[in-house]
Amino acid sequence: MINSKTLRNRHFFVLDIAMACLTPILALTLRLDGVFHYPNYASGLITVTLLFLVVKIIVFYFLGLYRHYWHYAGIDELMQITVLVLAATILQTILFKSFSYFPGAHIDSLPRSIPIIDGMLTLIFVGISRFSIRLSDRLIQKVSKYHRQERVLIVGAGNAGIGLVKRMRSDPQRNPQPIAFIDDNPAKIHQKIHGLKVMGNHYDIPKVIESLKIGRVIIAMPSLSGKIIQEIFDICQSTRVKTSILPRLDEIINSPTKDRSFREINIKDLLRREPIQTDIAKVSRFILGKRVLITGAGGSIGSEICRQVLNCYPAEIILLGHGENSIFNIEQELRQTVKILQQDGKIQGPPPRLMTLIADIRFASRLEGAFARYQPDIIFHAAAHKHVPLMEVNTSEAITNNVRGTKNLVDLAVKYDVKNFVMISTDKAVNPTNIMGTSKRVAEMVVLQAAQKTGKAFGVVRFGNVLGSRGSVVPTFKKQIAAGGPITVTHPDICRYFITIPEAVQLTMQASVLSRSGEIIMLNMGKSVKIVDLAKDLIRLSGYEPGKDIEIKFTGLRPGEKLFEELFTEGEDYEPIESDQFFICKNASHSINPDLDRLIPTLCQAAAEHQTQAVVTLLQQLVPEYQLKHPDDIAVQTLKAGQQHQQISFQSVPALPPEYQEANQFAEEGLSREILHQAFENKQLRIYYQPIVCLANQQTVSFEALLRWQHPQQFLIPAKELISVLEQSNLIFPIGDWMLSRVCRHIQTLQQNSPTAQPISISMNLSAKQLLQPYFADRVKRIFLKTGVSDPSNLIFEIPYHFLQEHADSAIGLIPQLKALGVQLHLDRVNQNFVTLKQHSQLIDRYFNGLKINLSYLLSPENQLNFIQFSHENHCQIIATEIELHHQLEQVKQIDCQYSQGYFLGDPKEDKFYLSKLGRALQSY
Repeated sequence: MINSKTLRNRHFFVLDIAMACLTPILALTLRLDGVFHYPNYASGLITVTLLFLVVKIIVFYFLGLYRHYWHYAGIDELMQITVLVLAATILQTILFKSFSYFPGAHIDSLPRSIPIIDGMLTLIFVGISRFSIRLSDRLIQKVSKYHRQERVLIVGAGNAGIGLVKRMRSDPQRNPQPIAFIDDNPAKIHQKIHGLKVMGNHYDIPKVIESLKIGRVIIAMPSLSGKIIQEIFDICQSTRVKTSILPRLDEIINSPTKDRSFREINIKDLLRREPIQTDIAKVSRFILGKRVLITGAGGSIGSEICRQVLNCYPAEIILLGHGENSIFNIEQELRQTVKILQQDGKIQGPPPRLMTLIADIRFASRLEGAFARYQPDIIFHAAAHKHVPLMEVNTSEAITNNVRGTKNLVDLAVKYDVKNFVMISTDKAVNPTNIMGTSKRVAEMVVLQAAQKTGKAFGVVRFGNVLGSRGSVVPTFKKQIAAGGPITVTHPDICRYFITIPEAVQLTMQASVLSRSGEIIMLNMGKSVKIVDLAKDLIRLSGYEPGKDIEIKFTGLRPGEKLFEELFTEGEDYEPIESDQFFICKNASHSINPDLDRLIPTLCQAAAEHQTQAVVTLLQQLVPEYQLKHPDDIAVQTLKAGQQHQQISFQSVPALPPEYQEANQFAEEGLSREILHQAFENKQLRIYYQPIVCLANQQTVSFEALLRWQHPQQFLIPAKELISVLEQSNLIFPIGDWMLSRVCRHIQTLQQNSPTAQPISISMNLSAKQLLQPYFADRVKRIFLKTGVSDPSNLIFEIPYHFLQEHADSAIGLIPQLKALGVQLHLDRVNQNFVTLKQHSQLIDRYFNGLKINLSYLLSPENQLNFIQFSHENHCQIIATEIELHHQLEQVKQIDCQYSQGYFLGDPKEDKFYLSKLGRALQSY
């Protein structure tokens, strides 16, 4: 075997000389089938051999065949060998023909096909000799595969995946072993690519992992959306296999090391959107040769702006910041980048000048000197205090920095004729409930007013929480996980919009081009993300299980904090631009408070004197939508957020009917009756609807009504605990009647809004204590009459399975009465005791329409067979519950099951009876 570690181009040179000496005689032998007398051809053969040798060596040497590193030979190298041999063969043929006219050369005795056959043999020998190195390396890999620690499944059989396989095979001793591909392209499935088989699509990952003993899954699709990455990650998590990912192209470009190796999945991968298509060329042309001032240049956003501005080759970058260490660090990084660009020849003329300015934007005199000296053309204003709870207790700092500092910059920008000014704002400035958000809203007005007065290109960008920025939630969660937990989340329903640092900076850079005069520009940030879901994802990414290894603790909303952030202010006219990736508000300057010039000096003076109450009062005058919120005022925030996000929000819950106001004592461990009454009055008890989906067409066919208690201190009370308390106190009866009345009204609305089509059904759970209530069927009938429901066929009562087990006699008497009312009946929480279920088969066959069974019970083959056979025999449909992950949905599709329910298929939506027609609202989900 050729020793690939020591073989060099000089060795190939010697081999080629030897080959060139042999191929003519081999060509003659092949041409004459070995039947010839050598002395008759000796003179001509020697001449041809020397002639062909000179031609080959000249062509190969001067056209670069001996300048390749053959360990990585591929298609390009094979094409070059073919072209060079073809060129040599053509030249040989021409010379052979020319020399045949000279009798002294003795070439005329040789067959005329000798040059062609010689060329074919040369191609074979040269190709084999070069690619023997690759063959040797591959054989070494085969031998060493038994020493590897990790077998890898690669998701993505495209260019990125193939490139990853090549890199792994280039160093088999250090890299893991690629075993197979996964790809969603049907044309590639079951095909072989670079010797690896494409085993299936990403839904097949669990069985491939098990069959091939995979130790790691690597996602090699850099452009994949966060939703698909989340699906793949969930699937891999269920199999307990490590999951990694190739970085995106923008990560590689912006990385100092240009590292293309795979890394662990992080939270940015799960939240990623389609890449923002920024017009880089337009931005570069705009900034080229300009003097750019960046405030807050040492911060997370400011430093990234500096990096991207440098790539546009401005004449000068002025780094302005209050913290000397952060400014020093970004200056050193930029200077190093400039050196590299000069070495690579990317900077032809003078490099951008880097000027540092340690200054506090609150001091106008300090800024005045900088503006007079540097005369900036463009300003990116990123300096601000952004931490909501800290600013609530440091009001003066928020105002002096965010308002006065911005005012100083804007005034000087106008005075020194700055052409473009871009201020970075926040979604917390929309209908603010805290000092920080309100101060940023006032700062927005300052910028927009200057644009209105001067006509200059002064604008504002708004975006949500920045992933990875200092003080953001993700670094905090990571520290808590590293400490062993718990992770602290303020509220189970709190949501935020998230944006990565590169996205935020690209938006800011694009705004400098898009802004004409007084616009607010905002990135289309997609859907908001629940912080508790973010926490769970981070726990899983760290290799732990939420609730088991790392606890999540709810601490309560902090001062000034909202449950949901909003994107649009009432009266602002937004329109999508740049392929719907951005929104621009063209009438933003119309919403400026007319008393802005009069109130801002007073506001800044009050802040300088630390008069907190005066600051709050003045802010309320400047920003009328500013509303002080107490952390416990959850219901109002949820209502407002429901309108913003077009979710189904709650209706005002009436107090308990007078006939149920008599006193009653709770059990010793229970909560007081007064607290529950107060929960009604404070709108903390609400009805939610969770969708039930038909597996055949993925359409929502019904909703299950769920009662939830949003307690101000304990937050969301678990359903089992709430029902237990209600049953102990006997409040299960009035609250049950109230809930049935609400559902009946919704049923009536659905019927009215769907006169021709079959309307969606609504189901509600009944507890055993309700069912055992005397004359329960009569009470239900009276509620039907009271609410005007003449046809309750779209109402489903869910009967707990233990009611049939523990109260069989009562069930035999009550269930026919309920069925006679025209409702549908489902048997809920069916457990694995199949023997006892069969004892009730006659009752189930006659009166029940469906069985609700936990997915975990359906997954075992024996249970599947039993339950499916039972459902067919007793004419019941199976509804699989607790569907939480995508692969679970795929599993349940393999079972003979009609419907499914779970949080994966849709979070419970709040009751929004008064906002719109419920029929249309529910039908849209």
